Parts: sequence; C-alpha cells; structure tokens
Amino acid sequence: MKEKNNRTKKNEAFSPAEQRAARAARVEVSDAEPYGWMAHSEMDREHVYHLFCEPQTKRLVCTCADFIYRGDAEPGYECKHISAVLKYIGHQYLQLRYDPRSQYECAA
Repeated sequence: MKEKNNRTKKNEAFSPAEQRAARAARVEVSDAEPYGWMAHSEMDREHVYHLFCEPQTKRLVCTCADFIYRGDAEPGYECKHISAVLKYIGHQYLQLRYDPRSQYECAA
C-alpha cells in the first residue's frame, strides 16, 4: 500500500519547468515593433516584457527578472514568457506559413 501512495505523489508533483509552462498559457503575446515580441505580465497586464532573438546565439531572450537571473546560469532555461512566445510562434507558423502539401512531397 505504501508503494502505491509514493507513485501517486510522484505523479502529482510537477517540475518547475512544467509549472512555468502551465503558467505560460495565461500570458498574452503580441508582435513588437520593430522586432521581437511583447509578453504581458501574468499578474499585472500593464507590465510588458520584451523578448527577442539574440543575434549571436540565436536564443530567445526575455527582459523579465526570472530570465535575467536564471537564463545565463542554466543552459536552455525558459521563463514562462519564452514558453508563451514559442507557442505563439508555432501557432503563427501553422496558420500563416505551413503547407501540408510540402511535407507530403518530402515524404514521397
């Protein structure tokens, strides 16, 4: 019986990255002028973070404190704003640029 309870607790616990990804669903994203994206704060809709692709590393960078303090320390780190922007970019690509016929042609 004790082993079953341990498995249940492990399934209920989410990693910090999974928790950030879940919170990213509540972040509103839009295109920024002249480049990049704007992500509204989850807590204060008036506060906006600027995200852009760093030219040297081709990595998304965010101006939020979470990314500033953890982004360079942890390779591949994504704050919730970066997760939201990646989802936004994916949706934009599928809606505006993706052509399933080209994928079919590559497979043939």
